Amino acid sequence: MIKRLFQRFRRDRGRHLASVRIDFFPEGKVKPSIYWHHSQDQENDTVPLVLYLYGRILFELAELNEVRVARELMGFVTQVCELVLAAEGPPSRIRLPLGDLHITGETPDPPERSYRAEFHRFQDGHCRLEFQGSIGKESFFLPGAFLVLLQSCLDNLGDDPLNLLARGLTRLHDYYRYRRDFWESSALLGGPAFALGKEELRPDAAAPEA
Repeated sequence: MIKRLFQRFRRDRGRHLASVRIDFFPEGKVKPSIYWHHSQDQENDTVPLVLYLYGRILFELAELNEVRVARELMGFVTQVCELVLAAEGPPSRIRLPLGDLHITGETPDPPERSYRAEFHRFQDGHCRLEFQGSIGKESFFLPGAFLVLLQSCLDNLGDDPLNLLARGLTRLHDYYRYRRDFWESSALLGGPAFALGKEELRPDAAAPEA
């Protein structure tokens, strides 16, 4: 009986698709990395991974009473998505203003702080993300972690996955506005799932924005 119980727990963990690390080093150097474990289409699987991680970062900011920072990040990401999708033909691959942060490759220095996420997918298509991160000055480092990952996507994703990511981020913002906000734990799954789907919003039937 116990053996069957543990087998069920193992099945419920889903398939481990990828690990994400975002390491901050001295002098403003940052290294975003995605390590793929099980994926037959890494570029397209990057889209849900980034959406779920973005939702979690916004949630973490809200938990730390940094809702203003979260809303500023959402406003900036909205502008980025508009620029990416505004171009006729291939998406616009803009350079984000990262301030004192600089994306780096290999470095001999140990990171001063790290954010890590484990991304899983279940057989029914639903996803789960486990997140761990450093504590301290999160109003700077959490948004910075997402923006350097977003810049990496702008630099490396193909045209179709990048367009899909920009549309997904836009739909995720719509979900937060009309359905529930990013500080509700249920939105950690519901928001990205909506962003990846084709369901249309009905603002007249939605809950009012907080």
